[in-house]
Parts: sequence; structure tokens; C-alpha cells
Amino acid sequence: MMEKKEIVRYVLLTTCVFIIFAIPWASVIGIQDPGLIETIAIFQRIAGTGIFTYIVITIIYQIYQKSLTQEMKEEEIKEADQEDTRQSLFKPTIGVLIFFLLFTAFFLFGIISDFLKNKVDFDTIPGFMSLGFIILMWYISPVFIFGEDSVQIKSFLFYFFRIDWKTVIKYADITAVKPAPKEEVFEEIRRHRIEIFMNGKKKRNFLIFYNSDVVAKIYLRFKEKLGDKVKLE
Repeated sequence: MMEKKEIVRYVLLTTCVFIIFAIPWASVIGIQDPGLIETIAIFQRIAGTGIFTYIVITIIYQIYQKSLTQEMKEEEIKEADQEDTRQSLFKPTIGVLIFFLLFTAFFLFGIISDFLKNKVDFDTIPGFMSLGFIILMWYISPVFIFGEDSVQIKSFLFYFFRIDWKTVIKYADITAVKPAPKEEVFEEIRRHRIEIFMNGKKKRNFLIFYNSDVVAKIYLRFKEKLGDKVKLE
């Protein structure tokens, strides 16, 4: 359940989107130049689209995300995984996939519609920006496939479209697996950014669309293969 302060924040953000979209600010402040009025309107739509996208992403994050507590121990991770000790494939849920598909289709349809109507102008910019943001989120969401001697990490976007572009990391090359440093991100999402260290190199994986139980299982898979190289604190 959302806390009262979170509900108030979403209400305020939604109100901001409405105010940005609905009020012709250029006319309100007395601007008469048509070109300037149109430019201000474009920036209003970009700002409104950005805030709206943030609201949707945050709500989806709250739905599919249960934060891992700071006191989580390795034994608790094993308990979370005790019913299925041989799972090797980890990917975002079908709900996340539907979210990506719907928003990709929505913004893509808007852009194509502008092209077909021969109305491609500055008004199309918010659509391109929103489409790019959704595709970026889709791209950075990883899929983990654990094998006998290596782990494959593939973009969820490539996984869905069956594109054979992946990163293969041998367990022998991994020196450490741990959450993001505490000083870099909020504790709420720290454990959902796994960092894999490999002989001086580091690969970051953003598990924004994974819930805590699945993240715990991913850590356990690494723990089974790497032992003490996996750290939670």
C-alpha cells in the first residue's frame, strides 16, 4: 500500500501535468507573438509528457517492487528460493512486458500518425522523446540465464525480439558481485542495481522492474556459483 505522503505527491504531480497541459501560459502572461506562443506550447507538452511518464514509471515500480530490507541475510535469500532451486532464467514479469508494449505502441502510433498526416513538426518532439525513454527502459532491463560455467545477460528488448546479442560472463572471471554502493543511490533501490566485477572491469545491471523475491533468487544463483564473492552489504 502507498503511504499517505506518496498519494499526496502523485496527486500534486498529476495536478501539475493538468496545469501544464491545460493552461495556455503564453496567453495568460500576455504574449502576442504567434511563434513564441507555439514554442511555449511545445515546451509545455514536453514538460507535461515528462512528468506523466515519471508518474507511470514510479507507479509501475511500486507495484512490482518490494524493497529489500537492510537486515536481509543470506539465509533469508535461501528461504525465498527454497521452492525452486534449479531456476536458471530470470526476466521481468508479463505485466512489465505489457507495459513496455503498450507505451511503445502508443507513442509509435502517434509519431507514425504525424508522418501520415504530413504534420511532422516540433509537436512531434515529445512523442520521440517518450518513445526513446520507453525503449531505453526496455533496453536496460536485463534477462539473466545461468549456465554451468557462465551467466548470460541479455537486454529484455533483445530477448523479446529474439536478437542474439548478449554478454557472456564466465564465473571464473568474476571477482565480486554486490549491490550498488550506499553512497551512490537510495537504500530503497540500492540492492536492485547489481554490480559484477571482473578483473578490473565492472558491469552494472539495473533491476528496476524486478521484485525483491526475484532479486533474492538472482543473488542466490550467484552465491551458489561464486560462494563468498557475493556480498549483500
